[in-house]
Amino acid sequence: MKKTSKLIAVLSVFVIIVSVFCACEISFGDEKTTTTTEPETYIADDFTENQTKSTKPSETTSSSTSKKVETDSLETILHNIKDYQPGTAGSTTKGYEIAYKLLNFTQNSNFTINDAKQDYQFFLSSLDDNDKLLYEENFPEVDYFVRNAIENPDVLKNYIEDYKPISEDGEISLANYEALYVIISK
Repeated sequence: MKKTSKLIAVLSVFVIIVSVFCACEISFGDEKTTTTTEPETYIADDFTENQTKSTKPSETTSSSTSKKVETDSLETILHNIKDYQPGTAGSTTKGYEIAYKLLNFTQNSNFTINDAKQDYQFFLSSLDDNDKLLYEENFPEVDYFVRNAIENPDVLKNYIEDYKPISEDGEISLANYEALYVIISK
């Protein structure tokens, strides 16, 4: 009887060890170290849709973080501001998400003032009077979130799911935002 108990105990331990190794093999053993090269995407200065850019070996950089960050169009961001609903459940998170998109745009889109003015005018012309009022009412609150994020970029980590830094050094330029603010705050 003692031999049978010991044999069962030894077999149980063996089964547990094999199970652990099998579980590790399933989660780690199937990883392959293949490298794929994806085309770099960017937004052109005229805020068109994403375009694929092929890079020649001489154009590549040694830093993989120096790639352009994909940004939303200014028109999309302005519509997000118009549709923002302050004072509702989750509105702070939504406000910081819009602020992140706006800051990402100002830091990474290489926008020109003339193009931003054109896009803003096009946005306004697409709105009726009620929507214009909504935008005008919502913009100051979104501006608050933007300025708060500029002062303390770490606040974005608390509200943005899968947060990625807006710039390589983690700094956000107030000057870039102010240039756009002059246009979209009218």
